Amino acid sequence: MGLPHFGGEQPGDTYYFSPLSLYCFGIVDVTSTPDILHAFGYTEDQGGKGGNNVASLLIYCLTQLGWLIEGSSAMRLSIIMDNCSGQNKNNHVLRLSLWLVELGFFHQVEFIFYVRGHTKNVCDRMFNLLKKRYHKDNIFSITHLTTSLNAIDNVNYQHMQGNIFFDYNSLLDNFYKQMRPGSVTQNHYFWVNSTEPTTMFMKTFDDDEDDQVEIFDHAKNNNQDRLQQMWSLYNNNNMKRQLTAPGLKEIKMVELWKKWGKFVPLEFREELCPKPSDDVIKRVSKDRSTKSTERARSRRVQRSYELSQV
Repeated sequence: MGLPHFGGEQPGDTYYFSPLSLYCFGIVDVTSTPDILHAFGYTEDQGGKGGNNVASLLIYCLTQLGWLIEGSSAMRLSIIMDNCSGQNKNNHVLRLSLWLVELGFFHQVEFIFYVRGHTKNVCDRMFNLLKKRYHKDNIFSITHLTTSLNAIDNVNYQHMQGNIFFDYNSLLDNFYKQMRPGSVTQNHYFWVNSTEPTTMFMKTFDDDEDDQVEIFDHAKNNNQDRLQQMWSLYNNNNMKRQLTAPGLKEIKMVELWKKWGKFVPLEFREELCPKPSDDVIKRVSKDRSTKSTERARSRRVQRSYELSQV
């Protein structure tokens, strides 16, 4: 999604502008009746869209749902996700299954990935509901956005801050080996059981009885303090490495102020489209001028080459 958003009216010029991007990560709890979409949004300056962001939001949501209770072990957690390696299907997320089972939160954790061409699922349907009001509203602030997205029944939207994102990949490297090369892309069903909490089982398809099951023991650093170290890292966010917020690119700062500012109501302008410092404006202007010169030079060289071939 983007801010500002002109759903109620579309000024012609803004069609070509680049708004402030807002990423939204959603989880549908299908154990509840009716289905509930738990959506977590954050702007591009607060976080990226990589595996560590997904892993952080998964743990955050499971905690909010009350499913991670020390000393209490549920039977099975099944998480079904889109088959996207950049966000979901990677070392950052998959090894959370080992982490959650070894800490004793679940007897079994399984990650199931949709194959290409799958039909729409409950999460897709709920995201359509999430944006039902958004598409028709003029939105100029995070508060406006949060109100609009929460106006739909069965949607619980929270706007997050960058301080909830942690480097789970490095954290899990302390205790588990990385996934075996080639095992991630070819398989779509991964699971870990408490009988062998450091071992991941995987196969191509969940419903194929003849499919060969791959087994890989991820155990690493099996010292006496292993479980104690894991609990310390789980309970104390100060011991985890927090991801550095990417911040807003200078060119986006200038574009929001210079292009979008005149369309945003005055009371929201300072929040969404503040004027950058003079130094930032000068750097962006100089960078644009340099790139324009380089493109012109490149066109001249290309034209000279084409003429020499005639």
